[in-house]
Amino acid sequence: MMKAQLSKAGLADRLTPVFEAYGYEGASLSLLAKAAGLSKASLYHHFPNGKRDMAAAVLARAGARLQTLVIAPLHSAASPAERLGQSLEGVARLYEGDIPGSLMNSLLVGEGRGLFGAIVAGGVAAWEQALAGVHEAAGKPTAAARDTARQTLERIEGALVLCRVEGSRAPLEAALTSLRGGL
Repeated sequence: MMKAQLSKAGLADRLTPVFEAYGYEGASLSLLAKAAGLSKASLYHHFPNGKRDMAAAVLARAGARLQTLVIAPLHSAASPAERLGQSLEGVARLYEGDIPGSLMNSLLVGEGRGLFGAIVAGGVAAWEQALAGVHEAAGKPTAAARDTARQTLERIEGALVLCRVEGSRAPLEAALTSLRGGL
């Protein structure tokens, strides 16, 4: 199979589409090995606890990307409108591809919820809190800022579901365009 050594991050990047498409339970070792370009034995060498370690690495990589692309811009020194705009650009980059999927959503089906639910909830809470902070900085009262932050997340995640239903990126792009005018 592969001769060159891949980093754990590189392997996680290759495994991500499998977990996005099939969730934790549906991501078979055969699919994961094919995506990684490795034998099953080589995958176990990199991930001794098997699929659980693979999903954890994928989730850690996705969490780091969420932090860098989406959450960090919300904490910048720019104006609230600029911060929101930069974050929404980050969302577009985070959920790339013709038919973007939500790893958070996919990993929370079945057994994955028990394994990764708390980690995903922590990432969502950080994102929601940062969004609320931007809306407060723009002058909204705390309760209204929290409501707007929640609605923003619902809009993005709902759009990702529609992307899968429609087989198109258009729902996410429409949601992001609408949200850009949110301050």
